[in-house]
Amino acid sequence: MAWASTDAHAADVELTGTTAVQAYEVASPWGYELERRRILQMVGFSLYHLQGDYVPGKADYNVRVLMRVDADVGLGAHLPSDQSNAETDYEVLGGTRFVPGLVPATFDLMAAYVEGKNLANGYLSFRAGRQYVTDVLGWWSFDGGLLRIHTPAYVDVELYGGFEQRGGIPISTSRYESQGVWRGSHAGFDEAGGPLSSDYPSYQFASYAPAFGAAVEAAGPSWLRARLTYRRVYNTGEAFTRQFPDMVGAGYPTVDGLRISSDRLGFASTISKSDLGGIKGGFSYDFYNQLFPTAYGGIEAYVGDRVTLGLDADHYSPTFDADSIFNWFTHNPTTTATGRVEARITREIDLSAQGGLRVWETEGDPEEFSAIECAAAGLAPTCKEDGAFFDTSGTSGAAENGGSLVSQAARAEENRPMTYVFDGLGQLAARWRSSLGRVDFRGMVQAGERGHRIGADASAEKTFDGGRYAVGARVSVFDFGDGIASRRPDDPDTTSFSYVLGAGFKPIDLAKLGTEFEHAVNERVGQRFRVLARLDLQWAR
Repeated sequence: MAWASTDAHAADVELTGTTAVQAYEVASPWGYELERRRILQMVGFSLYHLQGDYVPGKADYNVRVLMRVDADVGLGAHLPSDQSNAETDYEVLGGTRFVPGLVPATFDLMAAYVEGKNLANGYLSFRAGRQYVTDVLGWWSFDGGLLRIHTPAYVDVELYGGFEQRGGIPISTSRYESQGVWRGSHAGFDEAGGPLSSDYPSYQFASYAPAFGAAVEAAGPSWLRARLTYRRVYNTGEAFTRQFPDMVGAGYPTVDGLRISSDRLGFASTISKSDLGGIKGGFSYDFYNQLFPTAYGGIEAYVGDRVTLGLDADHYSPTFDADSIFNWFTHNPTTTATGRVEARITREIDLSAQGGLRVWETEGDPEEFSAIECAAAGLAPTCKEDGAFFDTSGTSGAAENGGSLVSQAARAEENRPMTYVFDGLGQLAARWRSSLGRVDFRGMVQAGERGHRIGADASAEKTFDGGRYAVGARVSVFDFGDGIASRRPDDPDTTSFSYVLGAGFKPIDLAKLGTEFEHAVNERVGQRFRVLARLDLQWAR
């Protein structure tokens, strides 16, 4: 259900709510079917113009609150009835199926803040509470305060600080923290009859994360948007540093105290002119990892009133929370460059085409690396295909400098040159739309020496009686291949077929009912079914 007010006026109150119910079922590679019955409820409350009548250019105060409950009543449905709580209750089955942090329902306070605008003759604005910051560093949430200074030089200065929203802390979610660490509440751990924290060293303790940031943003001409931003987040509290106990019997090593979680700088800018085109670019820099996780750029030109030409490039390198074990492993970037053309043929028909190249970077050539390890062990070049396994930690055998010959070969720089793999990209799209409905088509291909993905989907929606009734459908066919036919010599590729059927009904202007049914067939996992129902109500005063 959803309720929403019209544009806010003096002493205006806004109430919003959304309820979505879905049920889906997918076959498991282990034989049973995974069932889920999910209910999502979002409730919002806003108060505008707390100071009284709104006067443009004068101080204005607002309050906004948004909450979410995400419940799954289907947890454990794939287990026998007397074991249905085994994944959430450690005492069932002696904890053999227990999943730390898994709960039937989660509640998080998405946003809750008070804000003031046009303070000090328009020079200051502020927000206090749980809020979002969205820029080139990502979509981020924190509890604290934000001060924005509006200068006469068409530049705004932003200062903020508080605590990053972290999973495992009450009324919080892990959705906005840096990736690579599994954190959660340890309530009930290390107690009689409960799980031990050391039994799950990958499940880290939830602790508060102090953070601060600053930004400078252009606030002048409409043709220019630019923002320079910096953000630092700290980890606190105890964290396991290894997945295995010390050999001397001292337990699992940990780290404690104030330390870096993430430390990044970013810049993004767009310059555009409505009758010519535009240019954009941006980057982020990670001081902890000493690399550029993201960088992008693009240019587009408007050729007449109906055609747009564009060139885009994007660079991405994965980075992780400073406490993450993934920082120890090799991770390399991907770079994508594409060209596109978009054309409006008529008022109802649009066409677009896009093509380009994606480059994958890796340390060492995977096609040759296995043979190098086999040769170091004195075995045939194809020994790994026959089941050979090597421990490259340096402790699997005595050799020069204290490490195994295989480990030395795996770590040797001459065996790990930077190699590049290229994928070709292509996409065609078309759309027809009118007051009666619309039809969309998209076809795409991504192919390279290590695999491919090719397919198409089409969708349509038809309305009746001035939009009171609506029906829709979508169908898609995609084929996937990983290029390693030796793993599945009889069937190296996978084809997926799916369709969606939907219908909507608007009995009155304030209400809308909708439902969808989805069925997907995949050669690897079999059948998947999903049903989604939604009711929207809108009230305006």
